[in-house]
Amino acid sequence: MSTEYFTDIEAHFAERRGTPFVLSAKDWALMKEWHEAGVPLPVVIEAIDSCFDKQDAKSRKVNGLRYCRHAVHELWKERKELQIGAAETAPEENPAPLLELLAEAVPAEFAPRIRELAKEKSVPRIEEKLIELEEELLMSLATEELREEARKMSAGAGARTEEATLRRLVREKFGLPRLTLFR
Repeated sequence: MSTEYFTDIEAHFAERRGTPFVLSAKDWALMKEWHEAGVPLPVVIEAIDSCFDKQDAKSRKVNGLRYCRHAVHELWKERKELQIGAAETAPEENPAPLLELLAEAVPAEFAPRIRELAKEKSVPRIEEKLIELEEELLMSLATEELREEARKMSAGAGARTEEATLRRLVREKFGLPRLTLFR
């Protein structure tokens, strides 16, 4: 059993709480339950963040890890449902191999930046950064010829449709995947 899982949760909880905090025996039992159920550390961290963010808005204190148990359960359930019919594991369990696959599918100058995202603990943060990288990548490859083709194909449909068409054309021309952990 990896003690890193437990100490990372404890440290993150204390950091978010902003005060020195010792988890109770019930909190430790809860962490053990999550670990045995296979709940990835990034899901627990994200759920803790969500609980604290909601409570910050209400100016209340989260007094124990047990307060986050429903958020962890719901987030893990949601993430597993996103994966039904896709990969055998959820991205939160180990995003590095998925990021490596994406890095291998993009031009070399973008690959290191995608690989670097494996250090992130939050899949939503990874997804946000992938969206930013995808935008940068697609726009760097969008030639004037492709832009003109997108304008013609989406004439009168509006700027959003034109941009979506341009993205599709760039992806097709260069054989690029969507930059996301969820397939």
